[in-house]
Amino acid sequence: MYPRRLQIYMAVVGILGLVLLIVTGDVFWSRVSVTTMVMAMSILVASVFGVKMLRDNGSISVQLPVLVAAAIILGPVAGAWLGFFFTMDGWELTGKVKWPSVVFNRAQFAISGWAAGAIFYALGGSLDHLNFFAVSVPLTIAAIVAFLLNWIFVMVAISLRIKRPVIEVLRAHFKWSTPTFLLMIPVAYAMAAVYKDLGPYGELIFIVPLATLRWVLALLRHVNTMYQRSVDIILEGLNMRDSYTYGHSVRVGHYAGMLATHMGLAEDRVDVIHEAGLLHDIGKLGTPDSILRKAGRLNREEVLTMKEHPVIGSKLLEQVHMAGCSREFVRQHHERWDGRGYPDNLEGSEIAVEARIIAVVDAYDAMTTDRPYRRAMPHAMAMAEIQNAAGLQFDPEVVKSFVQMCGGRNLATEETAAQGWKHTGTEHAGGHGHGQSG
Repeated sequence: MYPRRLQIYMAVVGILGLVLLIVTGDVFWSRVSVTTMVMAMSILVASVFGVKMLRDNGSISVQLPVLVAAAIILGPVAGAWLGFFFTMDGWELTGKVKWPSVVFNRAQFAISGWAAGAIFYALGGSLDHLNFFAVSVPLTIAAIVAFLLNWIFVMVAISLRIKRPVIEVLRAHFKWSTPTFLLMIPVAYAMAAVYKDLGPYGELIFIVPLATLRWVLALLRHVNTMYQRSVDIILEGLNMRDSYTYGHSVRVGHYAGMLATHMGLAEDRVDVIHEAGLLHDIGKLGTPDSILRKAGRLNREEVLTMKEHPVIGSKLLEQVHMAGCSREFVRQHHERWDGRGYPDNLEGSEIAVEARIIAVVDAYDAMTTDRPYRRAMPHAMAMAEIQNAAGLQFDPEVVKSFVQMCGGRNLATEETAAQGWKHTGTEHAGGHGHGQSG
């Protein structure tokens, strides 16, 4: 179910798009030509083979450069009609997208296509003056505006759906596609510029660059998928080494993501915190079995060896070129608020907020699960221990948020905790994607 504000927003955009078609219908049908049909089919082909966004909040296709070129060549009216009827991706054509999103997508493409043509001609642009080797300011501005409109329409929709700021949506949902977004603008420019000399069929030479852009999008999507699988593989290795540490890591990752979300951190930061929680004990792969699985208390030398795992984990992730900035949070997760932690004796705000979050949930899970040397502590007792350590071991504000998040809940006994957590990424609400909504 769409949130109320999103429903209103989508309805307004949809109505604007439909009104645009109604007032331009007679003009469009009186100007249909071979060029119109060639551009329409080109837009459709470019649209169908979309690439799912990382969070499955929609898809990204390479139809916008073709639509912008069509709006420049045929005029803003054609841009509106072709944008409305020929930009549907495969998921829309097969009925896998809800009809409000379909109408919204059609309308925002119609508006973007119309705007490209309208701005081009309003700025004095002319097909007769276009030259592939000479800069056309009207064409450049028209292409940029059309792309920005498309992005803004969709980013606002996602923002209203997940109730997060637009700038956060840009970072969390669109940063990965920005390179292809920037590359599409010169393609749109080139398609419009070469029409004067090559005609409508000359546009077919852009099949290769458009297919390449689509391949780059798919590659970026695949790289992210492989990255997540690499995290899974490392965790599976940890599971084979020590099943308790594996289960503990999965629970800490989930708890950390929950707490970060409760604290109102941005989605991309929540993702990194979740990942760092999953990997926080990966350094125990370098801890001897005699220490890792010891049934009794560790002696001083063994404790010192155990304390090496944050450094080992950080170095391991650096060696395999994984985990980005979460490596630092893995290194810092045993630092203390009072500066008596390890390995770097960081104090207070010197410790990253992400690591402070992991420290609290790490301690909670460690206390509420059975260890080789002791039985699990009751939830209430563990919460009391954490609150008592606020300002000493833990950041008081993080502890306060953790207590608020738990409320009357007993995380340790929830069924999902007993079954283990899915560790391929945090779950996000569905939404809309650049180009198409999902």
